[in-house]
Amino acid sequence: MLLPLAWGGLQAQTQDSLFSDPGFDYWESGEGQDGVTYDDLMDPFWGSLNELATLPPDMFTGPVTLFKDAGRSGEAEDFAPRMESSSMVFGGEGMELFIPGVVGTIDVDFANIDATLGYPFTSRPLGMKGYMKYAPVNGDSASIFVELKRYNEDLGMSQMIGRGELIFKEAVADWTEFDLTIEYKSQVQPDSITVLFVASAGYNFDNFLACQGQKGSSLWVDDVQLYYEEATPEPDPSANENAALAASRLYPNPSADGRFNLQLSEACRVQVLSVTGQLLQDQEMAAGVQALDLSKYAPAYYVVRLSNEKGSAALKAVVR
Repeated sequence: MLLPLAWGGLQAQTQDSLFSDPGFDYWESGEGQDGVTYDDLMDPFWGSLNELATLPPDMFTGPVTLFKDAGRSGEAEDFAPRMESSSMVFGGEGMELFIPGVVGTIDVDFANIDATLGYPFTSRPLGMKGYMKYAPVNGDSASIFVELKRYNEDLGMSQMIGRGELIFKEAVADWTEFDLTIEYKSQVQPDSITVLFVASAGYNFDNFLACQGQKGSSLWVDDVQLYYEEATPEPDPSANENAALAASRLYPNPSADGRFNLQLSEACRVQVLSVTGQLLQDQEMAAGVQALDLSKYAPAYYVVRLSNEKGSAALKAVVR
């Protein structure tokens, strides 16, 4: 099964908006064949192969390979993705096809046999940090991978600008910080980025038949962030944080119908943004409990930005 890469006309991301859910805390449920249910990350930047479980039996229905596990803090609302490699029966001869567990900037369209690998992006991070655990099977290895590219009109293809990869060949039982350095081969600005966390490093998303690894190998990641040189640091939303506004509450959250109560201790400006940074609402609200209506928007999570002359704060609203 060959998967040609297709770059979509997606909005370019700035250095502070690519990982709008760096803690992997916001999830949505899906339903596959034969009553199989699964969880997928709500953040549109992160994709997985869980849609394989939705294919009809005559199209080799696949396994669930991404699971919602407890995050590294252990708190009730802190989650982390667990990628677990598996396999499925493929073809009339019953050939077993290995399926790596993966989370990343990948969007596979199995019905049309194509995929988008990567996301538009124009910054030059020095690297990516985060936390991981790994439980390999039979000597398997895991990969954390970043690649930045730019389309070359003269050549009619994208060229690699910079890349970095970490390979883990041993078990990592406890949450451990990783630091992936990106090595640049060119001084030009990239126009896209690919980020992959894969439980089996022998993946090949150009040709799934060539994937190699061991069923059951599991990789966890949490609190992932790109970092930049000191001269251009990522914006720090807490630098001018208003503690009173930061204590504001949204409830119920998540909301089944998109309607929230917003409890404010101070009057402020209330802005609602999508995960891609699009401004959806902008209004002034008085102190007290106010209604915030997001019912006309699609199920997703949204950023609620609060600000006044004393500073600012941000909340996340989840519409299911």
